[in-house]
Order: sequence, then C-alpha cells, then structure tokens
Amino acid sequence: MIPITDFVLHAPVPQATIDAYRDRVHPEVIELWETYGFGTFGNGFFRIIDPGAYERGIGDVIGKVTGNRIAIPIMVTGLADLITWDPGHGVVGIIYRDQRTTGIGSDVNAIPDWLDLDGDQYVVDVFDGANFFAAQQVHGPLAFDESFTYVPLLSLGGPKKVENLKPRKTIEAIRTMVEFQGVIEH
Repeated sequence: MIPITDFVLHAPVPQATIDAYRDRVHPEVIELWETYGFGTFGNGFFRIIDPGAYERGIGDVIGKVTGNRIAIPIMVTGLADLITWDPGHGVVGIIYRDQRTTGIGSDVNAIPDWLDLDGDQYVVDVFDGANFFAAQQVHGPLAFDESFTYVPLLSLGGPKKVENLKPRKTIEAIRTMVEFQGVIEH
C-alpha cells in the first residue's frame, strides 16, 4: 500500500466493522482500515468512512443495478461524492452533483497512487474538485462528517461557483441530491 502522508485520523475502525466487512470488500480495504482508520487525506478531500453508517443512511439510494448489485461505501469526498467498493468492478465514484459515475481503479490503492503522482491535480481532473480547495479557503476545513454542497444544487440551475458551496452533513447532502435528482444507476 502506498503510504498516505497527509492522513488525519478521525477514529480507529472498530474490530466489529472489520469483521462484518472482511468477506464483503477487497482485502486492501481491510488493510486501509487497519493501517489508517477512519479519517481524511488528499488535503482533506477524501474521507475513509464507516460503511455501516452510510449503508444505514443512504444504502437504499446508492443505485447499484449491474453485476452483483453490490456497492459498499468506503469513502466520500469533500464534495459529497460517494466512493464504493463494487465486487467485480473495483472502486467506483458516484459524483452526485454531476449525476455521473467514474471508475477509479481495480483496488483502493488507485487513489493514493494517483495522489502520489499528481497531487491535487488528480482531484481536479477526476472529481472536478478545484472549487473544493477554493471553498476551504473561504469556509475553512470541514468537519469529518461534512462536505461542501452547491446551494442551490447544480441540477436545479445553481451556478458552479465557490460562493455557492456550503458545508453540509454528507449523508444528508447525498440524500437531498438523490431526492431532487434521482438515483444514479450504475
């Protein structure tokens, strides 16, 4: 596993979570949890999250309809994107604000690998994340359970401007986007 040099620990992953997901996720996800825990990296853009909390909060609207119909939340971004482990497909990003998905890689190392190679440019290119860094300058760092969300939503005609990004609880932000935009099937 590529070292994550800017990781900020929020909490260790409970052994009960590791045990519950050991047979459901790639071994590298387990290694990530055991090595780092729940926390942030990528200058605060990526958050390693509790999959159970996200399955309870938004599991019914993740939109997995292909393959084994399994998408396990493993990370979110500072722009309320959900990153899932999809058996048979690898790591997938659900970009709610743009109503699209993106393949990230065959394993969780893809994100730290690309960050190691391209730094913040990876976030800008793959996640359209330039405004995240600007919003941090305006609003300061986010709480662990928050993401910046465009208000009004882009799908409702809101402009893609930094001044329209507001800190919101991530689970509630994702649920709100789905309620207005619909599920993003993948």
